[in-house]
Amino acid sequence: MRNSAALILMLFLCVSITVQAQQASYTEAKSLLEKTKYNQKRGNLEGAIGHALLGLDQAETLGNQELIIEFKEVIGNIYLSKRDYKKAVNSYLGIILAAERQNDQDNLGKGNLALAKTYSSMGAYEKATDYYQRAIKNFDDLGKKREKASAIQELGYNYSRSNQFDKSISTFETLLKLAISESLYSYISTAQKQLFLDNIKTNNAAQSTKYGLAYYDRIKDKGDNANLSNITRNLALQFIKIGDNKNAIKYANISVSKDAQSTMSLEALGKAYASSEEYSKAMQNFENALASNERKRNPEGMARNYNQMAELAIERGDLRGAANNLEKAEKIGIERNTRITLLDTYKMLTLVNQEKGNETQEIKYKSLYEAVKLQIGDPDRIRPKLSVAKENLAESYEQEARARISTVENRKLAQDRERLKAQQKLKDIEIIEQQARLQAQELQKKKLEAERAKQELLITEKTNEASSREAELERLQIDAELQKLSEAERSKELELLEKERKILRQQTELQSEKLESDRQAKMLYFIAIGATILILAILGIAFYRTYNNSKTIREQNQNLAEQQKTILNRNIQLKKSSEAMLAMNNKLKKAHVNLKVLLKKEQAIKEQLEKTNLDLKNTQVHLVQAEKMSSLGLLTAGIAHEINNPINFVSSGVQSLTKNFGEIESFLGNYQKVLALDSFDEIKKYAEVLKEDEDFLSEIEDSSKELLEDVRYGILRITEIVNGLRSFSRHDEAEVKETDINESFDSALLILKNKYKNKTEIVKDMDETMPQVQCFPGQLNQVFVNLINNAIDAIDDEGVITIKTINLDDQSIEIRISDNGSGMPDDVKDKIFDPFFTTKEIGKGTGLGLSISHGIIEKHNGKIRVESKMGVGTTFIINLPKKLEVDDKILEEENLKLG
Repeated sequence: MRNSAALILMLFLCVSITVQAQQASYTEAKSLLEKTKYNQKRGNLEGAIGHALLGLDQAETLGNQELIIEFKEVIGNIYLSKRDYKKAVNSYLGIILAAERQNDQDNLGKGNLALAKTYSSMGAYEKATDYYQRAIKNFDDLGKKREKASAIQELGYNYSRSNQFDKSISTFETLLKLAISESLYSYISTAQKQLFLDNIKTNNAAQSTKYGLAYYDRIKDKGDNANLSNITRNLALQFIKIGDNKNAIKYANISVSKDAQSTMSLEALGKAYASSEEYSKAMQNFENALASNERKRNPEGMARNYNQMAELAIERGDLRGAANNLEKAEKIGIERNTRITLLDTYKMLTLVNQEKGNETQEIKYKSLYEAVKLQIGDPDRIRPKLSVAKENLAESYEQEARARISTVENRKLAQDRERLKAQQKLKDIEIIEQQARLQAQELQKKKLEAERAKQELLITEKTNEASSREAELERLQIDAELQKLSEAERSKELELLEKERKILRQQTELQSEKLESDRQAKMLYFIAIGATILILAILGIAFYRTYNNSKTIREQNQNLAEQQKTILNRNIQLKKSSEAMLAMNNKLKKAHVNLKVLLKKEQAIKEQLEKTNLDLKNTQVHLVQAEKMSSLGLLTAGIAHEINNPINFVSSGVQSLTKNFGEIESFLGNYQKVLALDSFDEIKKYAEVLKEDEDFLSEIEDSSKELLEDVRYGILRITEIVNGLRSFSRHDEAEVKETDINESFDSALLILKNKYKNKTEIVKDMDETMPQVQCFPGQLNQVFVNLINNAIDAIDDEGVITIKTINLDDQSIEIRISDNGSGMPDDVKDKIFDPFFTTKEIGKGTGLGLSISHGIIEKHNGKIRVESKMGVGTTFIINLPKKLEVDDKILEEENLKLG
């Protein structure tokens, strides 16, 4: 029963610890989310993604869908910022699939919108359009107008980026109507601005000025000078196209006033004056723009300005001035390869030479114009930016992400099934324990009832015995009283007889005296009468006393009769008590039979509890194995990353060496050609070639040496890692071996290198006099990895882990593993070796690492303790004997674990 109670208590503690761990993990996950957003805001994307991935693991372990979606959304945003589209697609598609399973239209809309932005950013505009339309429908179904407007806006931008301006204009017109009807004022401005810009690109000047003026009226008082300058400049250019020169000059002047340093605004003002045939003002603005571009060292702008001044000169009929400016524009265009300005330059040079009648130069510049146009295409022609390759790439990303998510979900489902099985098994065990507890309580109750009946029976027996004794005592008292009465009566009778005898004797004496003293008869007559009276008085007194004595005897006899009646009643009660005792004996017999049955049931429960205990031990073994597999997964990932660098060294070196050997083959081919020649003159011709080859061969030789050194380093590094793994993987050794503890730490650090190398400095203070220690090497390696891994986790940003070994004396050694992390409070420090206790988030720790480590150290007849202070750090101290004595039972258990 005590084992059952302990097991129930352990299960209760496990549940309590799990609940507390889940609460702590939720708080930690929220903290990680805040850290992620903070780092993302600061531009520290690597730090942000590290926190986000940790938080996602916790959220998935907790099963908190809200947190999972939040983390996936922010992870997708980070990858999108890094232009890692493949991972962004994976994150956003995960949100969509999770929302579809839960019929969560809100998150489905958000996921569709985010995935659409990703596809649009990578240039897969058609696929982006599909997801934008899905998001619009999601938000429309939910009645979320603002979110719907946001999705429509992004769809319009997607059309605009892909040069599908007709669709973009249609989309933003829809947005404008929605924004006006729903009073979404910010979207009104957005729609007007984009309609203004898109109509400019489609050369629809009338519509562009309409939307441009509406947009300008909305923002003119908001003080954004840069934006106002851009809008009014473009408005001026559109007014020029529709021939409204007055408004063109007006808005161009506004543009310049808002940003006097903008060369584009000066150019727009120059064009506006040129359209109004105010050539001097136009030239002045073009010259100002040129001076500004010269100060800014903007050659493309300078070339453009020369072209503008040339165009103005052509309009004025100044062909010489135009040619002079075009010559400067051509020079800059050729030097800087500014082909857009070159196209305009050659076009105007063709026109100038045509006007001059210089046919040769006209043909020349016309051919140059056609050549540049062939290179860059028609700049006025708008082609949709739709790429089949990018659409296929996006589709491949999506299919790969779906496959990956499906695989992960299947694995999670399998893990969930196993977890549910384990939980069900624990519940079954708990039910069995409850049943056993209830049966034990019932058995205890019946035992108490039997004990109570037994006590009542004993009380009845004692009561009956006391009653019998009282009755016997009363009877003896009555007998004694009767005997006393009989003796008193006899004594009274004897007294009467004695008195009668005395009277008779007196009578005899009187008669004799009468006979003797007849003579004195007369004299004695009065004496005789007096004597007679006296005798009669005496007899009367005796009679009275006798009568009283008889009355007392009768009363006593009556009392005896009543006492006999009482004794009879008590005998009847004793008889009834005897019958009750007989009935109680029967009950006791039945209780005894029931007790035997309960004992049999208790034996069965005991056997079931033993079986349950065995199952729990098996479950514990599986949990320990799971902890080992979890650690193995972490370590495998680290080793895979760690071994990747030397493999890259080898791979890169081999590729470069292969290329060098190809060059050497070419060099040998030249030598073979020379060796095949007979003429010295021909050989001499090849001297310079061979000399160049020799110089190049020397470079190849030096390069090959360096490459071979790189390959050698990579191979040595791989060998070091493999040897470390071989040392670490000695978990299958079920026998005691002598081991170098210092080398064991090297293996453990090698396994964890990928985890600590960019975060933690490792300081090793190894005692060189440390002898080899008898131990289970693989198990100690597991302890060292667990403790170092915990130390790494305890350090938030950067820190130091110190490993120290001490050769204490002839009998023992000491190991200290210290970190300068956050430390532990006393309540945590007291529980760290308890099974399932962990301060890590769920998914990062099972609470078995330190418990297993504690068990391993105890198996080695050693001791492990912890010293920790909040804000200072933690130190684990291990004391181990140099010689390990283990019995056959432990070795047998180790073999069973391995077998």
